[in-house]
Amino acid sequence: MKFIKYRVSKSDVLFVLTSIIVLMLSRESTAFNFPGTAWHRGDPSFAQENSRAALSKALNSANPNIELDIIDFIDARGNRVGLVSHDYLMKRATGLPGTFSDKYNDPSQLPQNAANPALPPQPFMTVVELFELIKAKKAAGITPTVSLDMKEEGKNVDAFARWVGEMIKAYGFQDHVFASSFFADNIAPLKTACPECLVGGLVFNDHWGLQFLSYKYSSVDITPISKATFFLGFLGKKEYPLDFILIQDDIFFKNPELVDYWRNIRKVKFVGVFVYNKERPYTDAEWTLLKKVDWIELDPPQMNQYLQMKAGK
Repeated sequence: MKFIKYRVSKSDVLFVLTSIIVLMLSRESTAFNFPGTAWHRGDPSFAQENSRAALSKALNSANPNIELDIIDFIDARGNRVGLVSHDYLMKRATGLPGTFSDKYNDPSQLPQNAANPALPPQPFMTVVELFELIKAKKAAGITPTVSLDMKEEGKNVDAFARWVGEMIKAYGFQDHVFASSFFADNIAPLKTACPECLVGGLVFNDHWGLQFLSYKYSSVDITPISKATFFLGFLGKKEYPLDFILIQDDIFFKNPELVDYWRNIRKVKFVGVFVYNKERPYTDAEWTLLKKVDWIELDPPQMNQYLQMKAGK
């Protein structure tokens, strides 16, 4: 048998090494720690939802992963700082009309978050402060997985979404912070600004349109044409390319086969579930179904169950 000798040049070696490094980096860029769970809006049994106190309590718990909501906010110097808030409108959390940017340009002057009247009010936190909090947690040796729910509805939504993507890149959070929204205009610019970031949509039943739409679609699949023609079967709906999907838990429990659909047909990287009824714990049968998913966003009744199971109690 004859052996053919090949000369290996320096450029060949460099090409192979570069290919290996690129492959390793591409794997690390989506190295989310699944299966996993997160505190929905921090620990809202301890302090007001989405507040620094609620988020810090969750980050310092036995399960240091969090979900939270963010909207746009620009300070008096014209710097975009964002705001950690579930609502675009101030009414539910503050009792005041309008949006947060209507009358305020200083986060320290905002009325306090009093969404839950049974708990003491808390100051609102900026997105910049949030990223610094996550950075400090990483410096302490713990990297939290963070789910950002993009809730901006104003005219600057495009600029805000791009800014969030740039922030994730600037802080190097691409491998443990991901973003979802009810609206495509919250995630499309973010993905453009940060192609390696993961963006997703939600399947839920609060939206008027989704009441007439198959659960095989998310809210970001509803186009302007389909909104106008929902009575004709949602003509104009399309399958928006999502990296992941979050499904409302009661929809998931009735239709657990949705996990296979989103993974195999829509080709998402992971499937998550979020709590709808925040007051009740899950049954044993529901916990068994949840083993099908990769990510769960829990409120205190379900999180306490999870932590007990994790501790083997």
